[in-house]
Amino acid sequence: MMDIETPEFLSKDDEIQYWMDLANQLLQRKDDVERELEEFQENSQMLEKELETSLEQAEKTNRELRQRNTRLATEVEQLRTRLDQQSTDCAMFQGKAQDLQQQHEHLLKYIRELEQKNDDLERAHRINRVTEEEIEAKFNLAIEKNALLESELDEKESLKVIVQRLMDEVRGNNFFFILFNATTTNFANF
Repeated sequence: MMDIETPEFLSKDDEIQYWMDLANQLLQRKDDVERELEEFQENSQMLEKELETSLEQAEKTNRELRQRNTRLATEVEQLRTRLDQQSTDCAMFQGKAQDLQQQHEHLLKYIRELEQKNDDLERAHRINRVTEEEIEAKFNLAIEKNALLESELDEKESLKVIVQRLMDEVRGNNFFFILFNATTTNFANF
């Protein structure tokens, strides 16, 4: 409460006037305070509604963030699981890649060996072909020689036949000659 120092009044009217003015001032002040109180209450209610709205919005955002956080935590766990799986797969594929690299190197070595063997076989084939051509040439020469010999043999056989026939003729002629000589000798003796 206010401490009001009461003045001294000259008359009752002055005192009444003073108290009336004071009452009016207090009434005015009370009205002002009530108006301020109403404004304050209105502002408080508006502020409270705004705060409630903000609180609801913050709670909604908080719920959404919690849900998002839960979802992201699940995704992180899934990604961690996938990463572990991919790390395992990667290690397996690296092992397979090393195996394939070793197989590749082995196959390259095998191919080089096959190429070397192929070169050796081609060289041997060329040598065999040259040898075959030489043998074929010798064979053809032998065939020609054989043909000449067969021809000579046939000619010899023909000559043998002719010689035999001539010898037969000569024998026959010799027989006639001997017979002729014997006959002429016999005639001469007569």
